Amino acid sequence: MKHCIFLFSLWMYLSSCTASPVSPYEEPMHNSMNASVSWRNDTTGIWETAGWWNSANLLTAVIRYSEVTGSKQFYPLIDDVFTKAKQYRIGLDSIGNPVYCTNFINDFYDDEAWWALAWIEAFKITDEQKYLQMAEIIFDDLTNGWSNECGGGIYWKKNPHHYKNSIANNLFSLTAIRLYKTTGKPVYLDWFEKNVDWYLQTGMINMDIYQIEDGTTQDCEPNRNQHYNYNQGVAIAVLAEMFLHTNDDQYIELAEKIAQSTITTQLVTENGILKEMNPDIDKSNDGVQFKGVFIRHLAFLYEVTENHVYKDFIIKNSESIIKNNYDPVSGSFSYYWYGPFIEINAAANSCALECVIEGYELTK
Repeated sequence: MKHCIFLFSLWMYLSSCTASPVSPYEEPMHNSMNASVSWRNDTTGIWETAGWWNSANLLTAVIRYSEVTGSKQFYPLIDDVFTKAKQYRIGLDSIGNPVYCTNFINDFYDDEAWWALAWIEAFKITDEQKYLQMAEIIFDDLTNGWSNECGGGIYWKKNPHHYKNSIANNLFSLTAIRLYKTTGKPVYLDWFEKNVDWYLQTGMINMDIYQIEDGTTQDCEPNRNQHYNYNQGVAIAVLAEMFLHTNDDQYIELAEKIAQSTITTQLVTENGILKEMNPDIDKSNDGVQFKGVFIRHLAFLYEVTENHVYKDFIIKNSESIIKNNYDPVSGSFSYYWYGPFIEINAAANSCALECVIEGYELTK
């Protein structure tokens, strides 16, 4: 009997020695996700303290969390957002009647594309056809933004059409190629190739410093010195997709030059933590989301290239977020990834959460 007890104790000891350690990302990641879903408005389906397009990105974080953890816990939430937010009240008309956007379509083409990309990802993990069908409905509206002014491309805003910029066009291209990869329909590939070919001729990729400019001026020339993290991120994803489609090294080489410039120059602190050029942007209504978008697509570039520099950068930023930008009381992250924690904000929390999710995925 004593021999049996000794063997059992030895087995327990050896098991404890060989058990996988708990990831340092795990608890703050789970807490942050739970905080995020608690801030969602149960009537409208979207998130409090976050704007309309931000909510598409908050949903994307929920989907990515579900994919990385293998949990189906939030599948009902994904469906609830789909059901409630596809007709969303955006204000009142001139005589006081409510105005709605239907099927995630509003006056901004980039807003629409964020939702389309989210629904493609929702389809991929759930196999629910309605999500893919919604992404196709949204994309069909995006094509209405195309014109021959400045040689092609889609506008950023409609009613009236205004401003051809990087974010709208790279999101349009990314949505097109991912719909093609999901459905196999040639029309999406045609749009992808057509729009990428146009974009590469616009000068919005600043080849002097390998940074993406925000858009074009009225005379169709690229504006200068407006560099935001999300523009860099979506661009490198489009170029990586173009490489995967063509096997032409020029596209992945350009993507890597943009990524390298982003993680080493004006969009990082001296310690290598991601930020915006102007710290006020990190806390602005739109800019609050930008860093998470960049990390999401840098993780995709790492998946394509296996360049350890990108993995190391994501992990370093994840560690900084947990150490310097996490509030254990609220279980949430805030605006500045280098710290300190300032205040609770749903978009800021989700932005940082995207980085922590990728850090968790890369180290588990």
